[in-house]
Amino acid sequence: MSDPQPIEIEEAEVERLIEGARRGQLDGAQQQRIVPLLETLVWLQRTLLKTRISLAKLRKMLFGKPTEKAPRKPEPPPDESTDRSKNTAQRPTDEKDANRTDTDDGEETGTGEPAGVGSDTQKPTPRPGHGRLGAADYPGAETHFCSHDTLEAGALCPACGRGRLYSMEPLVRLRFAGQPLVSVTHWQLERLRCGACGAISVAHMPPEADPETYAISLKVTLAVAHYHLGLPFKRIESFQRMMGMPLPDATQWDLIEQVADGTYRVFDELKHIGAQQSLVYQADTGARILSLIKENQADPPPERKGMYTTVLRFEGEHTICLYFTGRCHAGENLDAILAHRDPDLPPLQWMSDALAANTPKHHLDRALDLNCLIHGRRQFTDIDAFFPDECARVVDAIAEVYEHEAHCKDQQLTAEQRLAYHQAHSAALMTDLKVWMQQQLEDRLVEPNSRLGGAFAYLLNHWEALTRFLHVRGAPLDNNLAEQALKMIVRYRNNSLFYNNEHGAYVGDVITSSIETCRLNGINPLDYLSALMHNRSAVFANPTAWFPWNYRETLHAMEQPVPLSNSPPIIGHPGAIGIAVPQ
Repeated sequence: MSDPQPIEIEEAEVERLIEGARRGQLDGAQQQRIVPLLETLVWLQRTLLKTRISLAKLRKMLFGKPTEKAPRKPEPPPDESTDRSKNTAQRPTDEKDANRTDTDDGEETGTGEPAGVGSDTQKPTPRPGHGRLGAADYPGAETHFCSHDTLEAGALCPACGRGRLYSMEPLVRLRFAGQPLVSVTHWQLERLRCGACGAISVAHMPPEADPETYAISLKVTLAVAHYHLGLPFKRIESFQRMMGMPLPDATQWDLIEQVADGTYRVFDELKHIGAQQSLVYQADTGARILSLIKENQADPPPERKGMYTTVLRFEGEHTICLYFTGRCHAGENLDAILAHRDPDLPPLQWMSDALAANTPKHHLDRALDLNCLIHGRRQFTDIDAFFPDECARVVDAIAEVYEHEAHCKDQQLTAEQRLAYHQAHSAALMTDLKVWMQQQLEDRLVEPNSRLGGAFAYLLNHWEALTRFLHVRGAPLDNNLAEQALKMIVRYRNNSLFYNNEHGAYVGDVITSSIETCRLNGINPLDYLSALMHNRSAVFANPTAWFPWNYRETLHAMEQPVPLSNSPPIIGHPGAIGIAVPQ
């Protein structure tokens, strides 16, 4: 039976149909009205028997997933005296106001005084013709200086003929242009042939032409487009064909593999650097690898069938984000990293949810476990429709803790000050919550085997790890940063669906880790990956000098310009060697 269509029927009509059926007085129209109701009942019965679906999941399927956000508290009415003071105050001049731009063909705007001044009854109106962002928000833009056509500093003013002209801060105007993802240039080299001996002379390529068929800028652009934007190879191929510059998907893979070939040594070194950091966020999600899926279908099947992508985001002296795809659980991937940690360092603060698969088995003494408070809260938001009062008590308490955390961020408290603030304001709150839950279970007001009892048990069983922020300096409240880092993997999986084999998954891990680490450190990934490929020999000789946060110093020490994504190559390296997938 196919899924039934939604039925709009009121309860009163259902009661009339039931009463008519009992008396045997249903006419043809009423009988037709009962048919979809019976079909829905049969479908619901079969669904519950086949899938063993819970009521909560069925509710989500029928009525949609509710939001986990609590309703906002009503804002207090504005104070009239405060409004007057705001209206009379002049708008502060910030960096964006000082670099106001013009992105259309309207009125030019510069960096002088504001056009209007606020009054007691009206706020100053912004200048027309400027964009939402200032010039300082475009650090990667190509800059050109335009000198005046007829005037220069020190000349007489053409308007009054008395004053002298002096230099001001330049007026900034931005212009945006579009281009295909991949551009192709034809170089037609003239050929001349001797009529007597047949010798052929061919013109030389101009100096500005790249000697390689595929420029490094193309390779790194494809890598970022595929693994960060989630554009599948076939989609890029279709787009380029429409532009009249086709690029087959197999060629794209070959070019991207060369990017990983020049990057994987730095990826390996980042594991060692990440192991020495003070904090790591950990999470994983499902993965699809075709070669492993075929292994699962073999006879006999392998002992382990699962496939996962783990993210480890390290915080400390540097921010590092690493991805690992394969059969290993998150705990096993973390174990491999902890093996490189200096035993003289204090334990690594390790934030994750409470799944057993996330726990390392061999180097647990080198990590201090912290559990995610949001995962504990989610146990209650999923069942708040069935236990509204009890769930509200827990959710409100956790919300108050996050208000304290927001205060710490707003005041920019140090780690020591933040710890002291939570101990003063959140400790008693969490202690009362724990005592209340224990009392509810002891007084048999909550059935231990119910879903509410299970939610209580989750918090109580992991209480120490959930409340580390009350005892450990710098301990975070939740694992949201790792969950956010997984969005890139989920986006890629939803678009490209799968990896072909473990080698392809490793290439994806190397490039994705490099891109995300660059993003977290404010580095342009196109420039960084280009620098690694231009200087591949130096990268392999000393990969520790080519991290995203120090590669520019290395280039300056080599007396090379920092490569931009649209600049010509510095050092070309033809070809690429194969990448050895770690065992």
